[in-house]
Amino acid sequence: MRTSQLVLSALALSATVAFAADQPSSTGPRAICKADVATLCSGVQPGGGRIAGCLKQNEAKVSPACKDALAKAHEIKASPKSGSAQ
Repeated sequence: MRTSQLVLSALALSATVAFAADQPSSTGPRAICKADVATLCSGVQPGGGRIAGCLKQNEAKVSPACKDALAKAHEIKASPKSGSAQ
């Protein structure tokens, strides 16, 4: 059971890394939200989901472009890959 959890975690992490690598650096959420992060989360140390948490806490102040980029990234990450066996 523990081994299967580790395998699933590794697969999820590699899928996230692959997704991030596929994103053009100038049009991905990181680039689009850069100003929002600088303004709203300047004192937050990156890593462990802290920046995402900060943006979530300040959701009312996040720019529409950043909200849209984050939503699109979440949709892509959550959607099943075509042709995968289930």
